[in-house]
Amino acid sequence: MSPKLLFPLAAIPVLVFVVCFRAKRTVLASCLIALFLAACVGWGSYFTDRQLQHRLPPEQYGSDLAVRGCISSEVELQHRSGRTVGRFVLLLEPSSHSPLGLRQIRVSWFDAPAELQAGDCLEAIARLKTPRSYANGLPYDYVASMMFQGVDATGYLRHATVINTAPDHADWVMRLKQRLKHRLSGALSGEAQRWVAGLVFGDKKAFTHSQWQQVRDTGTLHLLVVSGLHVGIVGVLSLFPGVVMLRIVALALSLVRRPASVEHLRWFPPLLALIITAVYVWVAGSGISLLRAWVMFAVVLLIWQNPRRIRRTTVLIFAALMVMVINPLSWTQAGFAYSFAAVAALVLYFEGQRNSKLTAIFLPQFVVLICLLPIMTYWGQSSSAGHLIANLFAIPLVTLVILPLALSCVTPLATLTGPWITTAGEWFWSWLDIVDGLGLPSIYVPTGTSLFIFAVSLGLWLLGARLLPLLVSVLLMWAAVFAVNVFELSGAVSQKAGLWLVDSGQGQALLVSDGAHHVLIDTGPAFGEQFSVASSALVPIMRREGIHQLDALVISHGDNDHAGGVDDILKAVNVNRLLVGEDLSLSSKKAVTEKAEQGEEKVQLQTDCHQLAKEAGTQAYVLFDAFQLTFLPVPEAERTNANNHSCVVMIEWMTFRILVPGDIDMDVERSLIAAHGDNLKADVLVAAHHGSRSSTSNMWLNTVRPNVVLFSAGYRNSFGHPHPDVLKRLGDRVVHANTATAGMITLSSEGRFSLERAKWLPHWHATADDERDFSLHGHVLE
Repeated sequence: MSPKLLFPLAAIPVLVFVVCFRAKRTVLASCLIALFLAACVGWGSYFTDRQLQHRLPPEQYGSDLAVRGCISSEVELQHRSGRTVGRFVLLLEPSSHSPLGLRQIRVSWFDAPAELQAGDCLEAIARLKTPRSYANGLPYDYVASMMFQGVDATGYLRHATVINTAPDHADWVMRLKQRLKHRLSGALSGEAQRWVAGLVFGDKKAFTHSQWQQVRDTGTLHLLVVSGLHVGIVGVLSLFPGVVMLRIVALALSLVRRPASVEHLRWFPPLLALIITAVYVWVAGSGISLLRAWVMFAVVLLIWQNPRRIRRTTVLIFAALMVMVINPLSWTQAGFAYSFAAVAALVLYFEGQRNSKLTAIFLPQFVVLICLLPIMTYWGQSSSAGHLIANLFAIPLVTLVILPLALSCVTPLATLTGPWITTAGEWFWSWLDIVDGLGLPSIYVPTGTSLFIFAVSLGLWLLGARLLPLLVSVLLMWAAVFAVNVFELSGAVSQKAGLWLVDSGQGQALLVSDGAHHVLIDTGPAFGEQFSVASSALVPIMRREGIHQLDALVISHGDNDHAGGVDDILKAVNVNRLLVGEDLSLSSKKAVTEKAEQGEEKVQLQTDCHQLAKEAGTQAYVLFDAFQLTFLPVPEAERTNANNHSCVVMIEWMTFRILVPGDIDMDVERSLIAAHGDNLKADVLVAAHHGSRSSTSNMWLNTVRPNVVLFSAGYRNSFGHPHPDVLKRLGDRVVHANTATAGMITLSSEGRFSLERAKWLPHWHATADDERDFSLHGHVLE
């Protein structure tokens, strides 16, 4: 345990003792509670330290290591440019690659055999890296997620050989899941087979990208992820065979005149139900919500068999402690907050209340939906009136029809229920299409109103179970949030001005705002259809800062590391003008055209930034008196490649000048110096091409004369950016920082720099080279 943590950790049980004692508990009870919490804190610290000792050491980041192990997850096969890429988790044999040895690695294998499956054993040379998060001040913690799952390194296999195919008895959980999926395939066909498998087994990959996006946009995602609802239905259904078997045994014992023995068998139905639900939880992935639901189901069965007066809040707290003991990193996962907040809402709202059967069926899901708004806000999700409309029909359809039918499809009843689940599924997706087609605007809850939303939710819980107070509270809450959004979108309320160079790995994304007008220069890369820096970082940052539209989106050139997230930005926010250094890909053009055809007059087709600089004899694109973009045209003769097509942008913001040259090389730098000379002087320079050796020449630095140079590069990237020669050119005369080691770099309107990794972060994020750029933290531009 870190010595810095000893004092605050030791203070926790002391504080708990004082609180318990002042609450008139006995000294013994206070001591026991304090000691119990101290043990929990100690166990959590010990558990985390053990995880870190298993993890690949940072000094071996990017190393090629010989590994040997067996596939412990389902193999996800993708086809890219004629190549088959397999993604899976490899459970390793004991190794010495870390202090306690690597346990599991998540890897990709290019040109993997199509017949690869769970349980196959491999011998390989793997290029591995230590799990590392982007640092943008957002809730999702990728490093903690990897530690929670026991994944000690990620990477790809440079060479691999299958040394042993999976025997029939290997990894029985995966085999059981495959067998059940095979039964599903016999009862269903086509698209229904995929999403029903995802609904039953909690496999996100079973849904298409469009389906997953649709349930997110309509607020019905909570119905499709495996949760306590699934465990409850499986548990109730699994009680019936136990009860039937108990009745048969009781009848047999009564025939031999030994009825008293039946009393000892009364635990058989609940034990059978616990075993069946435990197997289901294991097969479905053992997520936090499933573990919580299984623990609570076990406690409910215990109370049922041995009735005692136990408050439901006590059961909830006990379940939370059990989940934390099983994996102390559970609190870092979104599922922990969603799961326990939902159950807490139900307990506080319904405890001690009598409700009609109709209310008991429909009301709980709506209470959960409303009371999770603060949690949704924290994790960067939006909400809209369409969410309530979609759930109005989707909740009873999924709860009462689709889920029971889907679970029955893995039983011998599959042939009977298959046609029914197909029809019900068509109704469900058609309903979402209707709601999605309404085009209701999303409501983004600003950070300042999160506390208000939470306070209203607490009041909602305390009001009791009557329906009228519930409806009044919901309407007031939505009216308040809608009013705040209207004020912000109308410009009546200005946001905080700032400049954010986002940590986007080996890419670039720069967001600038004067409080009323907002510009985004580049979007960072995209990594496949379902993940991009734009959707995972840029959009949440904009929502957090209250930015719901962009006056200009500038894409320096078409390379993925600068333009990969264009489509995601265009879908998420309104863009008044799109300026590009070269024509974007066909999909980006299509996205812009679709928005223009929808009648959004502010959206214009992409404009060439080099051509804009020549129009009307001016180079400036004025947004506001305190905010101006100047595009410096690159001579056509110099645009010999994609990098040299980059828009070169001078930002005049507040009292500062920031030069963003894209990926230009030294030849373009020389031509710009010849054309503009001292007009290139800037306070801040974003280094061209992520700090490549072929850019940021001494002549360029002597002309621009920046006070601060910023690099946007990936941590220990394979290109070696920023290059040592570039750093040598800077020397000690210029303060510089790199997003790879500093995280997101923020410049306030007062000229003060802030580095995300210089702020407090959990100790599992710390690496030796992160502090080398921290001298810029708190630095003020003169």
